[in-house]
Amino acid sequence: MQRTLTLVCMVTLLLFVQSQARAQEQEPFKKNLIGGNLSFFTSNAGGTEPNGGNYDGKTFAINATYIHYLKKNIGIGASVGYNHYATDYPDLNITTYKQNSYGFRPFIRFDIPLWQSRFSVFNDLGIGGDYSKSQSNYGTGEQINSNTWGLEAFYNPGLMFRLKSNISLQASFASLVSYSYRNRGHADAYSHSFGITPNHSFNDLQFGINFLF
Repeated sequence: MQRTLTLVCMVTLLLFVQSQARAQEQEPFKKNLIGGNLSFFTSNAGGTEPNGGNYDGKTFAINATYIHYLKKNIGIGASVGYNHYATDYPDLNITTYKQNSYGFRPFIRFDIPLWQSRFSVFNDLGIGGDYSKSQSNYGTGEQINSNTWGLEAFYNPGLMFRLKSNISLQASFASLVSYSYRNRGHADAYSHSFGITPNHSFNDLQFGINFLF
């Protein structure tokens, strides 16, 4: 999978270099874009968690985006998102775990028209912040709440299809390349990560619809 993601990066960069010479204007220029996407998936496994327990997880995520184009294929924008994750652990001391996360991500977008077609590759480069609240319930009746906040810098490519002059569809993975910092509210409870996001799966694929005006 990592080789596939590397190939996507190389193709995207190649298209960016060639776009000015080969792209043609096919649709009227719209200065503003409002869009959104949502995803929902479930997961379950047996014997893979600490102490050999089973778990069943559910994730729901929604994201809204606004972009203002400064010129034909360059815009600035921001997205806000909400993510809910819940898991049951019937075989562990922790019986349930819930987390609600909120994020804000300003970015710059570079669109690359794919020659004379309605398709284009978009490239989002930006920074972001998130805040999450989690709750762990134990079989003893004890409940532990915790808060986590984080910062990140990211690169996120995707594919867009201009369905009509004012409507487009898009598909993208979660951030392909990113740096992130997480703090769980304690002096020693923080972490850093950087690199190409590994182990992408179908669950990371996001679909959206955009309205242009």
